[in-house]
Amino acid sequence: MTDDDDLGAEVRKLRSEVDALQHRVGRLESRLDGETPFEGHRPGESDSVDARSGAGDTPAAAADHDRNWERDIGTKWLGRVGSVALVFGAVFFIRVAIEAGILGPLGRVAAGAAGGTALLAGGRYAARHRGYKRWGRVTAGTGLAIAFFSVYAAYGFESYRTAIGTPLWGVLLALTVLVGATVVVSVFDSDPLVAGEAFLLGYVTAYLGLDAGSFVVTPAYALLLAVGLVGIAGIRPWGRHVTASVPLTYGLVVAWAADLDPGWGAVAGVTLAGFATYIAGRVVLGRNSRTDAWTHRLQQALTPLNAAFAAPLLEWTTREWLPELPVEGVAVAVIAVALAGVYAATSHRSTARDDAAGTAAVVLFGVSVVVAAGTFSATVGLLAITCGAVAATWYGAGDPPRRGAHLVAAGTAGKLLAVDAGALPGLTLADPLATATGRPAAFLLVITVFYGLAWWFRGDTLAVPRRDDSVGLAVPYLLAATTLTVVGLGLELSGFGLSVAWAAFGAALLGGGLRSETRAFRLQGVAVFGVTTAKAFLFDTQGLDPVARTISFLVLGSSLLAASYAYARRQGDRPLDRLREV
Repeated sequence: MTDDDDLGAEVRKLRSEVDALQHRVGRLESRLDGETPFEGHRPGESDSVDARSGAGDTPAAAADHDRNWERDIGTKWLGRVGSVALVFGAVFFIRVAIEAGILGPLGRVAAGAAGGTALLAGGRYAARHRGYKRWGRVTAGTGLAIAFFSVYAAYGFESYRTAIGTPLWGVLLALTVLVGATVVVSVFDSDPLVAGEAFLLGYVTAYLGLDAGSFVVTPAYALLLAVGLVGIAGIRPWGRHVTASVPLTYGLVVAWAADLDPGWGAVAGVTLAGFATYIAGRVVLGRNSRTDAWTHRLQQALTPLNAAFAAPLLEWTTREWLPELPVEGVAVAVIAVALAGVYAATSHRSTARDDAAGTAAVVLFGVSVVVAAGTFSATVGLLAITCGAVAATWYGAGDPPRRGAHLVAAGTAGKLLAVDAGALPGLTLADPLATATGRPAAFLLVITVFYGLAWWFRGDTLAVPRRDDSVGLAVPYLLAATTLTVVGLGLELSGFGLSVAWAAFGAALLGGGLRSETRAFRLQGVAVFGVTTAKAFLFDTQGLDPVARTISFLVLGSSLLAASYAYARRQGDRPLDRLREV
């Protein structure tokens, strides 16, 4: 073994040890944060760690590893099932007490609230002072649910409300105090499970506030919850709570607008406030020092999820609020501009860079064009946005706009096939203007741009997810352009004319591939020849008159022979001799 081999072996050994240390540090951080307990065995993960760590594992450690599944069942699943059984037991106890005439409505509410609070406090004590973290958290969550819904019943059930005479403001105040106190204690204890449950019940409380008939209670409550989640994300690495709250916040806004009709201007203002809150939340999450894959996915998902809810809600509100606007899609464009501004503002800050904002901005610009313009104009606009985003990347705007361009290009192809193919007029020589703004022009523009983008991306590669492989970025555009050409010719031509056009197109692809030494072109040419051959033998033999059928087969046969000759010539200097040998 040479010195280089020894050095390489030492480097690999050190790299394995560093990987093992990083993994163990990640496990310790996750246990401290309470985010993702790594106590259970994960297929593939522990095996790789064991392989890296070598033979240093003791028999005691192996036995402890084998007992992890038993610990999970004993602490997690038995606790969860026990909590559910306890809730049912409390319900049955109250039912027996009601039937026996022991508890009235007020007694039931008081008993449930007291029992739930006791479970909440007991679970916290067990988790914090006795070390039973999982059991304590499950118990505390069960107690919180019992206490919350017991207080909720004082107003939520009509019979209770009538018997007790509970005012809505009293129930809202009690639930708010319960939720707020639980959140504060959970943040102090680093307990994301109970904190998440408390915020979820807070959204239930906000929905209950609709019964107050006030234009302020529900939106203020929803925004307060969102702001609280964002603030806590700056203290604890609980970004998943922020992301999960997005549909809840906007759902409350929709329910508020539908039930109380507060005025479309107010709805627009609340929507923009929620959008801004979650934009700030994304910045807060970006400052988090944790860089594990789960946290990164949450950071990337928050912005597009926020925009996906805010854009249609604001567009709907704007149409109802300002029906005299001459152009639709303005609200979607406003959200797109805001996202572009966020991306530009964070592009020079590596820790808080919002790449998803740059991608989502391009996509929303495309959506606004589709909403605002007609069928043909929208296709032209989508192509312009695609090319503009690619140009922006080339001028130094980063990769996110280019990713948005890929998504817009895919949407353009889908729109062309699903909408333009049926809505736009076909080829009519009697009306050149209709043809110039109709289906043939739309297909021609998209095909031309896609082939141009394939040439532009000819040297770029695209990583295949979950595989150590990559494909040329030009390949999807080449395939899409060729497919659209075949479909476009099929829509405009028929009979032997279509066969001739497909054969000519296949010959052009094959010839271009042979001349430029591009395998993708050659394979696509062969595929087009295959489609043409199938059409000729399956349809042209029956549906055409003798003359047209003869022309179709003559053109196809000569094209295939010419293609075969070209391939043979590419393989050697004397192709005719090879053909004679065959």
